[in-house]
Amino acid sequence: MEKVIGMNPVIELLQNKERNIEQIEIFKGIKEDKLGKLRALAAARNVKISYVTKKEENSQGIVALITEHDYYVDFGAFIEKIAKDEKSIVLVLDGVQDPRNFGALIRSAEIFGVRGIIIPERNSVKINETVIKTSTGAIEHVDIVKVTNVSEAMSQLKKLDFWIYGAEGEGAKAYYDEKYPNKTVLVMGSEGEGIRKKVKENCDFLVKIPMHGKINSLNVSVAGGIILSEIAKSIY
Repeated sequence: MEKVIGMNPVIELLQNKERNIEQIEIFKGIKEDKLGKLRALAAARNVKISYVTKKEENSQGIVALITEHDYYVDFGAFIEKIAKDEKSIVLVLDGVQDPRNFGALIRSAEIFGVRGIIIPERNSVKINETVIKTSTGAIEHVDIVKVTNVSEAMSQLKKLDFWIYGAEGEGAKAYYDEKYPNKTVLVMGSEGEGIRKKVKENCDFLVKIPMHGKINSLNVSVAGGIILSEIAKSIY
């Protein structure tokens, strides 16, 4: 049995009819006027609600118990899904380790119309309660694709006419000076090491976020949101 915690993640979960929800636990101290939408969705799906006296940490008093779910989408199925897209954004995360960063990037990806997020099987954060909660329900709407070889996945995307942009401090252009094509891949590196050499070599372009303060780096989830916003503006 798995848990999804937090008001928004549980509401998004209830709206996804493909997910099997065993029951929802609500902390008794929550005011009833905040539960209207959740209650209505639970009633429509005949999901049992029980009240508890102990509030789970960081849960906002809302916990859904669900049958174990495989969030990952097969790469072949994903490629087939996006092959006919005229406009599409794909996000590649090359070794992001922090679950809060991953969850925040999923949230930004959903907001800016990303079709899927590709991550490596090794040296990458796994989907857990923190990722799900930080995504505030966005994980229900964005494909997460786990691959054994990121560079090979990028090559397959190029065959579908995607252009690949890596986010790097050494990028030749500022991210906002680029006119992004209708089929764009954005690659973000790990928090400490950035994009690995081989993956970087498979990028068509490198873009950077100019920095004018005294600190010379941005959190990967913040940087990803900034650049995805600009890509979405070009494409959509």
